[in-house]
Amino acid sequence: MRALRDGAGGSAFDAIASRYDTLFSPVENPLIPMIRERVYGAIARHFRPGSTLLEIGCGTGEDTLALIHRGYRIVAADPAPQMIAVAERKLADAGARAAVRFVNMGASALAANWRSLALSVDGAFSNLAPLNCELSLAPLRSLLMQALTARGRFIGVVLPRLCPMEVALSLARLDPRTALRRFRRRPEADVEGQRFEMRYYGASDFDRALAGGFRRVETRSLGLVLPPLSFGPAFARVPGLLSALAALEDRVSGLPGLRRMGDHVLLAYERR
Repeated sequence: MRALRDGAGGSAFDAIASRYDTLFSPVENPLIPMIRERVYGAIARHFRPGSTLLEIGCGTGEDTLALIHRGYRIVAADPAPQMIAVAERKLADAGARAAVRFVNMGASALAANWRSLALSVDGAFSNLAPLNCELSLAPLRSLLMQALTARGRFIGVVLPRLCPMEVALSLARLDPRTALRRFRRRPEADVEGQRFEMRYYGASDFDRALAGGFRRVETRSLGLVLPPLSFGPAFARVPGLLSALAALEDRVSGLPGLRRMGDHVLLAYERR
C-alpha cells in the first residue's frame, strides 16, 4: 500500500519508487481507486477548488495529479527523493507540472523549515498513512500551526489500531501475526524486507496532539466493511463483491462507534 512512507520509511520507499505504481496500480488492486475516490470526496467537502493544498507524503504523485485535475494547486512534499523524481516526471508528462511545487521533506522537516520555505497554503492533507511513519504527532501540530490560518483545515488518512476486518481475515488465513500486528507495543513496517518502526494513530491520538488549536469536524472509516487494501485483489476475484461492500460501507462508515476503526480512518480538523 502507499501507506508508511514518511519519517524512517523514506529510504525504504526510494528502493521501490520506479515500480511502485505498477505494484499498487488499480489493475492489480481495484480497491485502491475505490478508497482514493472516497478521500477525494472528503477533500471536495472541506476545500474549495482553486485552493492551494499542502500534501504531506505525496509519493509518486497519484493524488497530486488527480487533485490538480479537480482544480487544486498542490505543494507536494515527500522525504523520499526517488518518489519525488517519479512524481515530477508523471506531472510533467501530464502537462500539470506548473500547478505543483515539490518539496523533498517529510512532516518533521517541513515543521522545522516551514518559515524558510516561504510557502502559503489554504489547507493540508495526508492520504493513505504516511503520517503513521512519524513516531510523534508533535511535528505535525507544529507544521499545521505555522501553515494554516484560522479556519484552515487538515485531512489525515491514517492506519488506526483497530481494524476488525484485518483481524478476522488474517485469523481465517491462520496468520495471527498479521491479525495482531496493530496491537504490538513497538510496531514495525516491512517494505520488501526493509523494516522500520512506525505507529498506529486514531482519532484520540490526533485529538490530543492537536488539542487547543484545532477541532475535529469529520471522522470516517475507510475499510470497515471493505477489506484492508492487502486483501483487495482476492476480493476483486468475486464479481460485484467490492461494489456491494462499498455501498454498505458508505452507509455505516460515519456512524458513532464504527467511524474510528477500520483499515484506515479519515480525520478532518479545522484550526480555531
